[in-house]
Amino acid sequence: MKNKIALAGLALSCAVSTAHAATKICLEAESTGAIVPVLKKVTPGTNTAYSGKGYIHIPWDKNETKGEGQATLKLNVAKAGNYYVFARTFWENGCGNSVLLSINGQERMLGEDGTYNSWHWVSNKTKVPLKAGLNTIILKNRETGVKIDQVFLTDDSEYEPVGKRKVTHDGATGNAVK
Repeated sequence: MKNKIALAGLALSCAVSTAHAATKICLEAESTGAIVPVLKKVTPGTNTAYSGKGYIHIPWDKNETKGEGQATLKLNVAKAGNYYVFARTFWENGCGNSVLLSINGQERMLGEDGTYNSWHWVSNKTKVPLKAGLNTIILKNRETGVKIDQVFLTDDSEYEPVGKRKVTHDGATGNAVK
């Protein structure tokens, strides 16, 4: 009996050690290298509500500038793969509760939930392919009255970010941060 338990423990240990370690990538939205109005980079300093030094803001204007402006982030990855993408957002009112992300030319709409006036994570639960090397993420104005704090990608289908995440990459250069 002891030998069976020992063998079962060894098999479990081997299975755990060969399991895939999930890749988790986080960028500050305000670390954008390029921004086109109506999107704005808001950097008033440190604040406990958002992470880093600011966020990207698409000011509320009754959706009159819907579709105008964008912010470009870069992401350098060592290995190609499929990732789930999330954005940490703040919806200012019920008329603006989504954002459009274009990743290497593939668009994903995130949001359309009913969580207003607080920072929270949104996703659309579909995979986005990243190539090895430099990738481009473009935040686009789908609706106004939106703030974007962080962009998060993972290859773990079960993982969902919570709260502020530790930044792993600089969105202006795409390179990993230490």
